[in-house]
Amino acid sequence: VGRVTPDRGAACDGDRVETGALTSLVDRALARAWRRDSTIHGDDHWRCVAATGLALAAGAAQIDRTLVFCFGLLHDTRRLTDGLDVEHGSRAASYARELRDESLLPLDEMRFALLAEALEHHSNGLVSADATTGTCWDADRLHLPRVSIRPRPDLFSTRAAHGEEPLAAAARLRAGGPPAWDA
Repeated sequence: VGRVTPDRGAACDGDRVETGALTSLVDRALARAWRRDSTIHGDDHWRCVAATGLALAAGAAQIDRTLVFCFGLLHDTRRLTDGLDVEHGSRAASYARELRDESLLPLDEMRFALLAEALEHHSNGLVSADATTGTCWDADRLHLPRVSIRPRPDLFSTRAAHGEEPLAAAARLRAGGPPAWDA
């Protein structure tokens, strides 16, 4: 995990999503995010999850890195509280729809549906056979120790998340501070 090296050239996936589109999304999403200053579920956590997800996705062509990044950015932006908030995933998916309706989230219908599902169900204790969704959920779960919860290995969806090193790398990322959104 650790630091994520920025992409050289345009940050893009198979649909050529450009860096500029992601920059506009980040700026608007953060400006309207709820509880951004939370020390548990706020901006630092979102950046940790995005960086961890991108690190887990490194070298895996089947994983949609843009969706992993968007998941990290959006997954907890609609929490009402740092405590139990069972509807925050559904609200995050609705927020993503708003951003897409404003042309800030440049995803086709199939990719958007995958992101919305990952957002909606990320805290439901599920695993996913889909590599992108699993990477999103694993990236979030690797940061559970910040709230004194040791992740259950049977709830990791990807091989990349298993073992002590991914947990140690996530801990180093939290301790050293996650990269900035524009890193």
